[in-house]
Amino acid sequence: MDGYWHWHSLIGNFAVVALFISSWVHGQFVFADRPRAFRNAAFGLAMGLGAVASMVLAVRTEAGQLFDLRSSLLALAGFFGGPVAGLVAGGIALAYRLAIGGPTAWVGGLGIVIASLVGWSVSRATRGRVPAIWSAGLLALSVACIGPALNMLLRLAGLLPATQPSLAIALLNAAATALSAFFIMRYRVIERERDLLRAAFMQSPDFQYVKTPDSTFVAVNNAVMKHHGFTSPLQMIGKTDRDLTRPERAEALMREERQLVATGEPVDDRLEVLTDPAGRDVWYSTSKVPLYGRDGETIGIAGVTRDVTAEKQLEREVVDSRNELRYVLAEITDGIAMFNADGILVYCNEQYKGLFPRTARFRTPGTHLRTILKHVLEEQEQIVASGHEAEWLEEIANSLSHYSEEEVELFDGRWLYLRTRPTAEGSALVVVSDVTKIKQAEAALRTMTDQLKLLATTDGLTGLTNRRAFDTALESELARCRRSGEPLSLLLADVDRFKTYNDIYGHQAGDEVLRRVGECLRGALRRPGDVAARYGGEEFVAILPGTGEDGAFFIADAFREALSGLGIAHKAADKGVVTASVGLATFTERDAGMNSTELVRRADEALYNAKDAGRDRVMGWRTRHEVRPVRGVRA
Repeated sequence: MDGYWHWHSLIGNFAVVALFISSWVHGQFVFADRPRAFRNAAFGLAMGLGAVASMVLAVRTEAGQLFDLRSSLLALAGFFGGPVAGLVAGGIALAYRLAIGGPTAWVGGLGIVIASLVGWSVSRATRGRVPAIWSAGLLALSVACIGPALNMLLRLAGLLPATQPSLAIALLNAAATALSAFFIMRYRVIERERDLLRAAFMQSPDFQYVKTPDSTFVAVNNAVMKHHGFTSPLQMIGKTDRDLTRPERAEALMREERQLVATGEPVDDRLEVLTDPAGRDVWYSTSKVPLYGRDGETIGIAGVTRDVTAEKQLEREVVDSRNELRYVLAEITDGIAMFNADGILVYCNEQYKGLFPRTARFRTPGTHLRTILKHVLEEQEQIVASGHEAEWLEEIANSLSHYSEEEVELFDGRWLYLRTRPTAEGSALVVVSDVTKIKQAEAALRTMTDQLKLLATTDGLTGLTNRRAFDTALESELARCRRSGEPLSLLLADVDRFKTYNDIYGHQAGDEVLRRVGECLRGALRRPGDVAARYGGEEFVAILPGTGEDGAFFIADAFREALSGLGIAHKAADKGVVTASVGLATFTERDAGMNSTELVRRADEALYNAKDAGRDRVMGWRTRHEVRPVRGVRA
């Protein structure tokens, strides 16, 4: 082997590896926006061509073997580019090796396949399990072993002439692989950092852009792109403000940037108000700085524009508040008091004193707020929670330093509305309004609202929940039980022979029976979460959340017995007294697909069976041929 050794060929091989790795690292930005599979295929193409170049400069033995560094490039393709890159690189190298032929062409082809597989296998075995530098070392060691191991196996099998494997080639392959892997890994770290900075630039909510010294856009982020109606930042490259806005504004912006480039003085928070397509005023704050190259010359302009409309609106609100304060001071319709930064009263009007009759004599200029508050407690002028007087005094005394609004109740039932507005100098203006009538109106409105809610959800005759509220409650409870896995039972009761009762005793007597039935049903329910409702006519329902079939039977039977026990005469009834039949249906975990309509239908079917079985009884829903009646205690 040493007789055929040519060091210049090996050095050329090493240079080929370095050249193709460096070319890929510095040129892959061309594929940055392409899909990962496309980038991996391009990487495999570069490594495959590098392997071909390595074979062109290979050292050829008398037996036709080629000694080169192709294995390092093929292994790197599989290691960094996965199966796609490994397949592309291996295919190119294999095609070239078979094309140049020779008695050992098949050996070279086998080595190419093994090298590609080794790179991908090491990547799969070490990814996320060992540090990256270790995986690169393992890859280099594996590549170094490919040639010697393959030669040894083929010689032992008698498929290859007896030749000495080259330790130098193995070491050079290992070195080329290790150095290339380290170089690629280092560049990928830099690339990730660059991608992070690029993502921060592109995805920033502010408008960020970079221009040349002549105000031509060379980079914009997504916010700028969308604002100007483009679908890609690349569409704005090469444009100027003349292409984006009205001529007079464009000239003003470019004149500003020419001055920035000429003087080097940045533009700091320049405010500008523009009108959006909806006709609203939008405020923008713009800052621009010159960019300098290594030689100190201006190479561009970087700008950031922020939407500060919310901040301007806030400033406007402050101005409005000041105007409101001036208006209040001018009109003097409410109580007004001014305290200085030390909490001492410096001014108050008569209305202010009149609103606090018990402590009016203490509310004079020169008096400290804490002194006034102590007199309020002593005179019991304001309703303060017992035992919390000290905390109340501290809270009110400290309220002068910040905006606050408070409603207080006085001893005589009046309500006052206090607004505290601190000034920039540390003083505080307190405006006091009598809102007793408003509070009374609110109370009346709240009472009326509660009454309307009650009327909207209550049956006027029985006082039970009405049909509409029942439907809502059933849907809600059924959804809750479906989530929690608890059972839910539904009772559907009907007064036996009620139409005949009305015909005999009259509708007024019938209404009284319905009220008594409602009382019995309400009395039979055991928990606050149970709902009793009038379903319609002489039908009543009860929702029993968290109650299984057994518990529901006892509740239903208790209701039935309570009604029968009233002994309301009904000469047309089977027992001579008013009775009711009850149908029962239960929702359990195995009924997850059941809706409220189906549950009511089952209860109605059970009620029908109870009626058909002789009335005055409770029956649970069963599938056909499993219906069983119950009288009294459940059988």
